[in-house]
Amino acid sequence: MKITEVKAHLLELDFKIKIGSMPRFKATGLYINIKTDENIDGWGLSHWNLSNLAQKVFVEEALGKLLVNKDPFMTEQIFNEIYTSSNRILFGIAQATSAVQVALWDIIGKATKQPIYRLLGGMKKKVKCYASMPRGYSAKAAVGAVESALKPELGGFKAVKLRIGNGEKKDAELMKEVRDAFPDIDIMVDANSAYNSVTEALKIAKICDKYNITWLEEPLPTDNLNGLAKLRQKSPVEIAGGENDMGIFRFEDILSKESFNIIQPDVTRSGGFLQLKKIDAMAEVKGVRCIPHIFGFGHILAANLHFIMASRCEWCEFPFVPEEYQLLEEPIKANKGFVNALEKPGLGVEINKEMFERNVKKVSINLN
Repeated sequence: MKITEVKAHLLELDFKIKIGSMPRFKATGLYINIKTDENIDGWGLSHWNLSNLAQKVFVEEALGKLLVNKDPFMTEQIFNEIYTSSNRILFGIAQATSAVQVALWDIIGKATKQPIYRLLGGMKKKVKCYASMPRGYSAKAAVGAVESALKPELGGFKAVKLRIGNGEKKDAELMKEVRDAFPDIDIMVDANSAYNSVTEALKIAKICDKYNITWLEEPLPTDNLNGLAKLRQKSPVEIAGGENDMGIFRFEDILSKESFNIIQPDVTRSGGFLQLKKIDAMAEVKGVRCIPHIFGFGHILAANLHFIMASRCEWCEFPFVPEEYQLLEEPIKANKGFVNALEKPGLGVEINKEMFERNVKKVSINLN
């Protein structure tokens, strides 16, 4: 089997997203499709970002030329060739490289008629999940959102993750209101790098401890490994992060500095399935938990779910958004706070063709 074509398709939905301290941006996805000479193709999805057009050029002009005529089963060879040929000049677009790896494994699964998690060394078929809220809420609105997540018809979650990062007073009010309303559930919080000093972040960590928060995610900019390490040493709650980091060398820095209690690499950001296997192994040796970051459309959830089912990871982040925004023919569902393994070959999901055709952008890029 050989790769014959690599294409990138930009989907752009008609609404905008505001997450933490990030600028408001459109809900988009760069879908990568790899075709082969045996009429088996694979799909991967680059994470929501502000560089879709740059990634489209990178995928079709750089990665495409490198991939054509390659054997899609040679995933490690392909990763290393991409890494050594692009690391010094354009490896900042890590999502595109990760999406290529996901698409290759989608092909491998379809060719072998196996779901990816089994090919990676299946470990379980069911995992508990938490409802990850898509945006920040006022304290009152957060209570309503959590109440919805607990409903059986919407997943029956027993754990939620809330967005914070609005200052000590507002963060404390939100955590208090939600904990008072729901004393028995797991609550995680994500600051999305909103705080700039260890002193500020430590105050938030102490508030988290007061309200029995399971973990505090990205309280500081995640490039600040020294600051995060100092915070982790002093924090009464576990500190989590790493969703924006890529590759084994970066995670070696993170683990060596002891910056997090929980690392959160994402299959669609951190280099693909085998990079995450290696990252998780390094973390396991150091006694650090690995719980992947997951947010975006359904192909991102599917890819990370396969990794989770083939690893020791004990939680699955489940984006709490309307099912149609998974953009899948058959949405992935949570039930009683758990999600099951995907059993169809490859990723086991198919893009919603109607939504794809309606939202795909016809982009022409002239490089001459």
